[in-house]
Amino acid sequence: MSACANAIKYALAYIDFKLDQDYTPKDDYASFIREEIEIQATTSKNQIVRSTENYFYRQDATYARHDSQAKILQHQIESTTTEAILQIT
Repeated sequence: MSACANAIKYALAYIDFKLDQDYTPKDDYASFIREEIEIQATTSKNQIVRSTENYFYRQDATYARHDSQAKILQHQIESTTTEAILQIT
C-alpha cells in the first residue's frame, strides 16, 4: 500500500520532468550559491559546536530526569506489590 502511495507521490512531483530535455544549470543561481558560501565562511564553527553541545547537554539532562522518574515509579510499584503480598500472607 505504501509503495503505491510513494509511486503516486513521485509521479506527481516529477510530472513536468522530461527525460529528453536539456537541464543545464542557470547562471541566476550562481550569485545565491556564492553568497551562501560567504555566509558559511564567516560563520564561526565554534558557535555551531557550542549549540550542538548545548543541545546534547539538554537531552542528557532530560534523559537523566526521565530515568530518575522511572526509578521512583518502579520503587513505588515494588513497595505497593510487597505490601499487598504481606497483607495476603
